[in-house]
Amino acid sequence: MSNASTSTTSPTLVLVKFLLLATLWGSSFFFIAIALNTLTWGQIAWSRVIAGGIFMIVLLLLTREKLPKDAGTWGHIAFAGVIGIGIPFTFFPWAQQYIASATATIYNGLTPIMTAIVSVYLLRVEKFNRNQLIGVVVGLFGLVIIIGPWTITEFGGSFWAQIAALSAAIMYAFSGTWLKKYVFPRGVSSRAISIIEVGAAALFMLALTPLLTPGDFTIDWTTIVAISIIGFGGTGLAYIWFNDVLNSWGPTRASAVTYIMPLVGVFLGVVFLSETLHWNEPVGGLIVIMGVLIMRRKDKTPALA
Repeated sequence: MSNASTSTTSPTLVLVKFLLLATLWGSSFFFIAIALNTLTWGQIAWSRVIAGGIFMIVLLLLTREKLPKDAGTWGHIAFAGVIGIGIPFTFFPWAQQYIASATATIYNGLTPIMTAIVSVYLLRVEKFNRNQLIGVVVGLFGLVIIIGPWTITEFGGSFWAQIAALSAAIMYAFSGTWLKKYVFPRGVSSRAISIIEVGAAALFMLALTPLLTPGDFTIDWTTIVAISIIGFGGTGLAYIWFNDVLNSWGPTRASAVTYIMPLVGVFLGVVFLSETLHWNEPVGGLIVIMGVLIMRRKDKTPALA
């Protein structure tokens, strides 16, 4: 295999995939809220990831994509799948029992800030320049505004739901950076990574079936549509697109998809679900976006970390 991962996808096509990702993933929280009308949070998480796994099996059979042969590469990708799909995809449906879909989308928008921190200080894939450091500080200030510590009167469901949503954003950041450091340099295709990644998450969900899907459930056509969109689309097709963007742009730039997602998620939640936001949530979200934009500004100063 080659020593460096390269992408043959045109820059324009990568940008189109980036924008489609923002729309598809931004609407995921809206469709989770719809599915919660008939399914439990565990059933939603299980159905979504299993649907994504089925999508990947069909894709593998149709394309006969060549998968890596060494166990080490499989292990790295499978680990990223459990950390970046299996666990956070259970956290968000659970959190949305207590917080609005628009709020969940805003928390998801923290992923670029968390990715920068993970990339620099944990996995050391990138280095901060001055603008990136300022952007992270601004973004973390936005996080504090979103949480609104002055509004916390007890550590109930809403508080822990925010912690779960924040934890999911951190896991997304860790997973993408892990792939960039340990998998893409091995020359594995984005499609092969997606197949193994989502497949590992599906096996993880199957192992948790007794915990996530107890009891009976009812389902209607709106639930079927919602699960199909977030399963086959948001967990299947979207990960192929995302890994292509990740391979082409790197973890910090690719994770910027999450500052477009809140615009989609907040719009759908407020307009179609009549959700209301406290002032600090959209204000904090805007501050986070400001931080991400500062991070993306070119800076010719030497790296700081």
